[in-house]
Amino acid sequence: MIENLKIRQANISDIKFIIEAIIESEKSGSDIISSCNIFGLSEDQFKDILKDILTQNIEEYDYYLSGFIVAEKNGEYVGALGSFYEGTETPSGMIKATILFQYLDKTKMKEISKNSRIIKGITPKREPGSLQLEHGYVIEKYRRQGVFLTLLKENIKRNLEKYSFKKVQGIIFKDNFKSYNAHLKFGYEIVDERKVDDPEVLYFFPYNTKILLEFNGNKITKL
Repeated sequence: MIENLKIRQANISDIKFIIEAIIESEKSGSDIISSCNIFGLSEDQFKDILKDILTQNIEEYDYYLSGFIVAEKNGEYVGALGSFYEGTETPSGMIKATILFQYLDKTKMKEISKNSRIIKGITPKREPGSLQLEHGYVIEKYRRQGVFLTLLKENIKRNLEKYSFKKVQGIIFKDNFKSYNAHLKFGYEIVDERKVDDPEVLYFFPYNTKILLEFNGNKITKL
């Protein structure tokens, strides 16, 4: 475990690092930024969009700035992990799509619609009323030192003070073995798996299988 590790809630001054965390999380160890390929954006365009969205600090979906916590050592960034509460009225995916739509080139909507059909079905459904942990990222030199597990535990504990939930979920690529094994080590279990056999899906994602992981019940109360 890293000594002198400080964990705190993210704020406006951390947006640049949170954007880095989101993008590296999407890449999942590859060079593919899924959102860029799906929506026809350059990396710089995507970063600008994320900066504007994060500044708005909208709850109940994965670009919620206040849902992120940041790990630091001696004032240097170590890692970050996002969270949001999956609401019972509007699915987080719908909130995200509605917000992103405002930034997209409307002349590309036909192409974006085609892309959406190709990737349809790869993402498991989140359970309303659950806590979602997303976009975990640890800088390379600090990996394999327990930082990610610390971020998972701390994020859950902080959210217990704000929300009432009995399940913690996360969606990752099954073939992202580092993330997958870290979640299992923490105590997560696979509750759903979605695979798309269309080879074109690999243009949009680094892998063709996503899994829904869950951490619940007594495991939460024992943290």
